[in-house]
Formats: sequence, C-alpha cells, structure tokens
Amino acid sequence: MRLFELSTREATAIRNSVDKYKLKQWGFVIFRCTYKSQEKWDQFISLMKEHASDYFEWRDMEDLYASMVWTIIEDAETLEGASLATTAQKFVEWVEGPEGRQDREGSLFDADDAPPVYGPRYTFYLHADEESLESVVDDAKAREAGGYFCKAVRADMALAAEQERQEEGGDPAEELGLEDEEEELVDVRKRVKLDKLVPVYEYVLDTNSWYHLFMEDGVVDI
Repeated sequence: MRLFELSTREATAIRNSVDKYKLKQWGFVIFRCTYKSQEKWDQFISLMKEHASDYFEWRDMEDLYASMVWTIIEDAETLEGASLATTAQKFVEWVEGPEGRQDREGSLFDADDAPPVYGPRYTFYLHADEESLESVVDDAKAREAGGYFCKAVRADMALAAEQERQEEGGDPAEELGLEDEEEELVDVRKRVKLDKLVPVYEYVLDTNSWYHLFMEDGVVDI
C-alpha cells in the first residue's frame, strides 16, 4: 500500500501525445559511443531501463512502458569516441532513412502530405559516451551532485553549431566535441539524470521547451 499517490501528469501527457499522432512507440534513440567495457555498458542500459520501468509501475501505467522502445544504435568502428556532430548527422539519417520511416509507419507523420516530423523521438537523442557511463557505474561519481547522467542532444542545434564553427574557419577535422565550453553547448547538449529521462521526455513534447530545462550543478534534474 502506497503512503501517497504519485502524479500521473507526465505519463498522461506522453500517452496523449502518442495517441494524438498515432505513434506505435516512443522513447529516445540511443547512440553508443563507447566500447571499452561491455559490462559497464550493460549496467548503464539496465539501470536506464529499470528507472523507466519503475516510473510506470509505481503509477500503475505499465502499458505505456510497453510502448517505450529502446532503439540503440551501435557501431564500434564509426561511433567509438564519436563527436556530437557525428552522432547528430547519423541521427538525422536514421530519422529520414528507412528505419525511421518504418518507426513512424501508420502515424500522422507517415503520409505524403504529413507535417514535418518532430516530437522528442525524432528531434532529440541520447549520446552515451565514456563520461556518461563512468558517471553512473562509478559509485563515487554517481553520488556527486553533477553525476549519474546521460547526455541528451538536440540534433538540429548540434548540426547548426558545427556548420557555424566551420564557417568561422574551424578545422573540419576537429568537429564539435564534448570538450567545448558549457555555454557553447547549452542549447546543443544537456546532461540529464539517468532516472529523469521520462519526465524530461514529457517536458520536451513541446520541443521548444528544451531551451527552458532547469539545470543545477550542470545537470537537468526535474
């Protein structure tokens, strides 16, 4: 027996969005950008799924979790240590390619006269790199105020930032990377607590809300 009732507002908003656009699934696409340890990767993904599963179980909304798809894109040869620009381009290719079209088959986005594809699943993705993994699987780092995170990226902003960098004379071989200053990346990439992915997904159902996500200690925690 629960001592208090948890709010279902966020989950209901996601359900309403899925129904409105007749989507079969929802959830962030994940790019694996580190291959140093399969054990750490498995632990990272397991915790990510566990947090999401618990979120819906505690609200008696497991049916919505059942339509949450964990699309993980892996390729050690091209994604090991990949930059934001690289994963952003590959994400756009996924959205516009056969896999992305199949992903939204039967939805309101699946028609010749369909509106532009948007919404969290087709606008943002998770860039899972070594720093993200270590912030979760390393107990000391996970306990830090700015630890226990994954990185959410807005693809169009990542590509725009990379184009601007090149137009300003940047070396094409040195793409926009994770070492850039935080103020330059704030509209491109945000660190999100691993257990807050569902609330963040709901928050960016209006994709412009991305720019208003509250950050503390460099991490979104809503």
